[in-house]
Amino acid sequence: MKLPVQLEKLHQVADAAAIQFETSADMVFEPCGLILETPQMEQQYWCTPANVVTFASTGGDGVHYSYLKDFVSANGTLPIVMTLPSADENNVVIAESFEEFFNLGYYVGWYSLEQLVYQEEEAIGYFTEPDEEHHDDAESRLEYMREALQMRPVPPQMARLAKLREQYFDLLLIAELPE
Repeated sequence: MKLPVQLEKLHQVADAAAIQFETSADMVFEPCGLILETPQMEQQYWCTPANVVTFASTGGDGVHYSYLKDFVSANGTLPIVMTLPSADENNVVIAESFEEFFNLGYYVGWYSLEQLVYQEEEAIGYFTEPDEEHHDDAESRLEYMREALQMRPVPPQMARLAKLREQYFDLLLIAELPE
């Protein structure tokens, strides 16, 4: 399967970062909450939509990130879905493109994005500035990503998430829970 261009770029950045940080490419950004799935997986959990391809996970509670496969938009977007198997709300359209997704993690990475479902106001505030308690390991890898992917700070906003839900949520093929 051919990777989307921005995901291919992420893998190239991970390959180079793995050499610098002396670890594997799939785990190099793990301190930032982004474990790359290679090869990309389909249908990871019962609540993972059937029409997405998982490209990364956080390493906590089964939370993972996917993009809509076979999706063609007029403006070149590729919606990104966050799946949370342990939450009441299992799927959230978190970004409209890989670029927007990368930018969400600009200050603190992606591990805590799941908090948008559990504690939305606190989570919104958390993503607006660097975390002083962030480990040096995570910060150095985030800095590497910021430069390599030309990221800019675009923290999540509830109005934006609502708009993404309205535009894309109904496109997700989510299995019904058995009774």
